[in-house]
Amino acid sequence: MGISITSRPIHKDWPCLFLVYNTKIDLMKYMFTFMSKKIKVAVHDGVFHPDDVFSIAILSLYLKKPLEIFRTRDPKVLAKMDYVLDVGRSYNPDDKKFDHHQENWNEKRQNGIPYATSGLVWKEFGEKITGSKDVADRIDEKIIQTIDAEDNGVEICKSIFENVSPYCVSDYIFSFNPTWTEREVKPQKSFERAVEEAKKILKREIKKAEDNILSKKKIQEIYEKTSDKRILVLDDNYSWKKTVKDYPEPLFVIKQVKENKNWHINAVNIDGSRFANRMDFPKSWAGKEDEELEKITGISDAIFCHNGRFMCSAKTKEGAIELAKLALRDGLK
Repeated sequence: MGISITSRPIHKDWPCLFLVYNTKIDLMKYMFTFMSKKIKVAVHDGVFHPDDVFSIAILSLYLKKPLEIFRTRDPKVLAKMDYVLDVGRSYNPDDKKFDHHQENWNEKRQNGIPYATSGLVWKEFGEKITGSKDVADRIDEKIIQTIDAEDNGVEICKSIFENVSPYCVSDYIFSFNPTWTEREVKPQKSFERAVEEAKKILKREIKKAEDNILSKKKIQEIYEKTSDKRILVLDDNYSWKKTVKDYPEPLFVIKQVKENKNWHINAVNIDGSRFANRMDFPKSWAGKEDEELEKITGISDAIFCHNGRFMCSAKTKEGAIELAKLALRDGLK
């Protein structure tokens, strides 16, 4: 750090003032240089995958500093890096090395899903990023484990229909790789774009996880206060499915849709299913709406019943509760 002092003081106190002034300037320059210094991070080159993309995204959210990304397998370059991810055949968090390609790799979660690099980096920094073990665990279950499973060649779901499968976050990240016709597209830029998208996904899912934890507490309170627990009426637009499935009694959940102020009655899914319900709405309601549904149910503000019989709606909370009670009576016949 340089310090400048005038050699011809005009006033007896001025040398000290110049010392303080110039020291502050140099300190500010030093701090700016330190804060703006990019962290050097290496990942493998070639086609990029969700694993290396999310690994960089996670590290970026943790460090909150600019990263200089090197896509390489060159050992000489790797030796100069601050962090080495998904390359280098070494896993040592103390040395900031996170790879899973080494021989006899056997780091697994309790459920058997092996760790890939994104999982290793999330395990190290996830709770520090989110400030909550509960949130970090939810992100691991929802996003990171699916990426780790795919990168390790572990199948976690099968398609029921030939040539049809869900479009997942991995598909989205893979789509940023240049196609064979995009010869002018620079892979480094494509990789960096993919990382920014992964960061957006993580931030959004962290926010959702935080709010879902709050929802769980609210729903627990409502459940405990409800006398007939087969029908739960929520007082806000809480995320409810994962919480309610743990209770054996609920068959229908009622809540208001803030956009149009209508009230929806949702059938509770059978545990482990996305579409099979503990109780469906009556067959005679399926696909009916407005006057036709009103005529069948006798509820004047009934609006609509889905063809799949998993959702029904009314204009008022009272109407929604009556529809739920009617469905309950019909289902118990």
